[in-house]
Amino acid sequence: MHQPTRDQVDWEQPFPHEEYLARQDKVRRALTAGGFSGMLVSSPADLNYLFGYDHIWFSHDALCSCFLAAEDNGYVFFDNDGHELLLSIYPEITDICYFNRGKVDDHIAGIADEVIRRGWARGKIALQPRCYGPHPDHLRAIGRRWEEAGATIADGSDLIEDLRLIKSPREVAVVRQAAKIATAAMARARDSIQAGLSETELDGIIAGEMLKRGGGHPAIRTMVGGGPRAGSHHQPPSHRRFRRGDIIHIDFCASLHRYHVNICRSFALGEVDPRWVDLFERTAPMMDLIVQEVRAGDSMAKMHDLGAAFAREHDLARFEWLIGGYSLGIALPPDWVGRHRPKSREAITPPTLSQGLVMNFENQYDAHSENWSSAPGAGLIDTLLMGPETFEILTPLSRKLEQVG
Repeated sequence: MHQPTRDQVDWEQPFPHEEYLARQDKVRRALTAGGFSGMLVSSPADLNYLFGYDHIWFSHDALCSCFLAAEDNGYVFFDNDGHELLLSIYPEITDICYFNRGKVDDHIAGIADEVIRRGWARGKIALQPRCYGPHPDHLRAIGRRWEEAGATIADGSDLIEDLRLIKSPREVAVVRQAAKIATAAMARARDSIQAGLSETELDGIIAGEMLKRGGGHPAIRTMVGGGPRAGSHHQPPSHRRFRRGDIIHIDFCASLHRYHVNICRSFALGEVDPRWVDLFERTAPMMDLIVQEVRAGDSMAKMHDLGAAFAREHDLARFEWLIGGYSLGIALPPDWVGRHRPKSREAITPPTLSQGLVMNFENQYDAHSENWSSAPGAGLIDTLLMGPETFEILTPLSRKLEQVG
């Protein structure tokens, strides 16, 4: 590292040293319990979790990673020498192996050989081929060199994310602050909407409010759509200007120290199709029902079941694009979504709801098949924190279709 730069690190870090040590110890215990001797951590979110490391460009050919040994508290961080100054500003990273900005094959050999040299290429080693970051083929090539040295290789893509699901008290404090930023930014957006304002201008207002309040850039772009673009789900802002009679759909996360809190609201610019107003009136109590009925110790699947039953009872199901959610926490581009869901897309059992779990819950609707005016779709999202017994709504804005402008 560049020691003069390290010596000038005088700004507050996201978490104290003991928090990062506790996380590393937690991962090592999980590795040992799983029969692993070590792990090549390459997921950007997991590197952030373990060391506070963050940078803006994790390309498939960049083998930024860390080998974490399970038994002797050892690790070595790998990156190219062009990031010497970058690594110098992260005090938790002290054992670094640099490679020059040459061919990827040389980087593969350098990482594999350094772990072999340290005597760690033995037993069962975990890789993360299904995470954003280095290309899986590059990781597998490293694994083959360790297999030649006598190790066995297994997929550990989800091991650390599963550990990150339940937040520590310090993490919860950061999430609460991110929620305040998200709520304030949505309120600012609501109060800024007017006819003639473009979607991109509103995007800038939201970003400015979040940054002004201490937040950072979220892991994916803010979604803003008005009128015919509302409810098109995952739409980036365009240069279209809002018109009276539009429904404006806004969905974003606030990010603080990479911890994300999601909020989505839809607003009516003047008079809009009354069927949308009625739909949101009927939807608004669903979140209160979940808070009342779901308890710590329940399966996350209970949330989906309650939401689905409520939707059928109140004639919402036929408009459903998504009623459900997913876990939230540390995220870097291009995704803010955790793998744990009330209705999982994977062959995994939904987790038990425990104190410190953070997730969102969505009501996203489509009405384009019925040709409702004002918008083809709209929705709302809140973020929830599980306390000792029940959920707490962290984004307490009105869930009805508020009129603005």
